[in-house]
Amino acid sequence: MPGAGWLAVALIVVFWAIAPAALGQVQQEYRIGPGDKLNITVFGHADLSGEVLVDGSGRVSLPLLGQIDANDKTITELQADITVALDRDFIINPRISIEVVNYRPFFILGQVNKPGSYPYIEGMNVRMAVALAGGYTRRAREDPVVIIRANDPEQAAQQVDPDTRVLPGDTIKVERRLF
Repeated sequence: MPGAGWLAVALIVVFWAIAPAALGQVQQEYRIGPGDKLNITVFGHADLSGEVLVDGSGRVSLPLLGQIDANDKTITELQADITVALDRDFIINPRISIEVVNYRPFFILGQVNKPGSYPYIEGMNVRMAVALAGGYTRRAREDPVVIIRANDPEQAAQQVDPDTRVLPGDTIKVERRLF
């Protein structure tokens, strides 16, 4: 059936065309949280622009606006909130740009040589996180490890393998093996 080969090639081309867009969409869905550092730019208003740190309650402090809730919002949602607030009282049709300068840290504990808090690196997996923490101790159970996602409202512990992606704010626990 000669048409089947063309169909397979067409499906591969479609996949490669869609995959980068889907990856970008996942990255855009990042949820802001305490400890993130954002660069907020209000075009044409340098006095309203700059880097801000998301505080422990999930808020950012902005000139003219005061405290704005940023916790668990996407970049797009926070842009919309700031745009509405500025447009309502201060600037006609403001243009806002927001980028994450530094992500909040992740945490690793248990059977690693240097447990603690570490800066998040985009694209990091559990194996890389363990390497940052000085590697496994001799008593560590290397697979699976436990991860608690920062954006999980139930804070459920999940068993994952070393290739699982780590997200900002996650807590990784390397458990002790029995023997």
